[in-house]
Amino acid sequence: MKQITIQEFMASDLTIEDLTYEKMVQLWSVSGFSDAEIAEKCNVPKDKVARIRRDKYKINTWNKDEHIENVEGSKMTTREEANAIVAHVFRNGYLEELHSGIINEELLNPKYSRITNDEMKKLMIQCCEQMEKLLEMKGKDPKKYEEFMQKTLKNYCGKWEK
Repeated sequence: MKQITIQEFMASDLTIEDLTYEKMVQLWSVSGFSDAEIAEKCNVPKDKVARIRRDKYKINTWNKDEHIENVEGSKMTTREEANAIVAHVFRNGYLEELHSGIINEELLNPKYSRITNDEMKKLMIQCCEQMEKLLEMKGKDPKKYEEFMQKTLKNYCGKWEK
């Protein structure tokens, strides 16, 4: 999450309606602006901002790092999402079966096929079925999809390029 400079803060058109959970975490927890500074920028009493931060969003000095982690952790980059999809749909399925076993040096020659037509068909059918399930989950329950992708990313893609 990006820290906002005082210049960016002062140049913004921030209103009380803009104080979403993510914005409050960014301003108060990450950038270190006080309730009074945020209230002055929003042209509201300090207590109103404090109530939003403290009572509505439950952000305080002792748990601000948890809130930062909560906001940052919930945002995957497009590449991270792609990695998680590939891990789930391709890597952790039939392809893993094809990949396991002893390497045959003769098959390393590119003139030889390493996958039969039946294996390729089975691989593509399984991958499409898995992708269909992911896309259905993303459409029907985006939160569940996000949590599943985060878990897959964490468990299988830690050392992948990002």
